[in-house]
Amino acid sequence: MADLAAALDAALRAHYSVPEVRTPITQTRGLQARMNQLEKAHTRKGDRPGAATARAAKAAGVSPRTWQRWRKGEQKPGPKLLAKLKAAYDKNIKRPKLKRKVNAKGAPNRVTVTADINWNGYKNRTPHRSTTLGGMRAVMVATIRAWANEGPQAAADAFEAGVADHHNTPSVAFEGDDVEVEFP
Repeated sequence: MADLAAALDAALRAHYSVPEVRTPITQTRGLQARMNQLEKAHTRKGDRPGAATARAAKAAGVSPRTWQRWRKGEQKPGPKLLAKLKAAYDKNIKRPKLKRKVNAKGAPNRVTVTADINWNGYKNRTPHRSTTLGGMRAVMVATIRAWANEGPQAAADAFEAGVADHHNTPSVAFEGDDVEVEFP
């Protein structure tokens, strides 16, 4: 069972299958994995030892010495530094991979949503129903962008606002705990 945000998140993850670190950044394994990927992304041909580490640390907004302490396990990053590292990972690793996948596959033009649908205050007689929305490429581009930059709830908000605008109605809500989203 999922609300719109969770259903969109699941459908977009399945559609674009972007590999990402699933272990939370607060765990050592998740922290190290993100650091490894940032260092790899900042490696240049002919680098001197430590140059990629310094560039990765700079991208995350921390000193190379702090980065080394994290790497050795001598120090754990606090919440503010974890947020900086996560932002650097998203900007340098996650978003570029997602952008390549989206560009290669394109944004879906049709979306099927199964939910309790509320069109500007009007609820259908059949409470839980499916509807296929066509001509949705622009809406899905905005939804995907919100999903990549701000997360599932922002994607759900962008999707509902985009559907309302696309259908020239003040509001559309896809409600319930068992919402499903598919890209036919």
